Amino acid sequence: MAAVAARHYQKQRINEEVVLLCIFAAEWFLMEEMHFTDEYRREKCLEKLREILGGPNKRGYLQERMNQEMDGVLDRLSLDFKNIRPIEVLIFSHGTAGLTNDLSARLAGLSCARAASVIKSRLRERFLLSRSPRAQEYLALLPQKGCRFGEEMLYLHNLKYSKKWKL
Repeated sequence: MAAVAARHYQKQRINEEVVLLCIFAAEWFLMEEMHFTDEYRREKCLEKLREILGGPNKRGYLQERMNQEMDGVLDRLSLDFKNIRPIEVLIFSHGTAGLTNDLSARLAGLSCARAASVIKSRLRERFLLSRSPRAQEYLALLPQKGCRFGEEMLYLHNLKYSKKWKL
């Protein structure tokens, strides 16, 4: 009986992890079947991605979950740095989650990946110069180097390689 309860819990956790991806995929396929224009599909997909990962106008599921799981880290960040802009909080959350600069820039509506990188560098500098008692926590969450999509990201997330990636 304990094994059944454990499997039920495991199934529930897996469902929680993939539900947003499944909703995104279902909407994508529905738009394909309806023969919507590429521009409309792109607009709707970007809207759904921003709902999941956050965007320039509002927090997404990622930010809500991060705040929930990390004891309100994004709310504390906003309190510690009164003049921090929402776009900076968004880029911070993306960096913490391991998103690439390119993906982060596209979701945030920035001009290029370099713009996201500059925001992260400036945030690191502000954290280093800060008197906030949580500055080291923020620095620990914001990686020094962004990851790239592809083989490197698979390695970073320990999905494919057992030996160390050449840097």
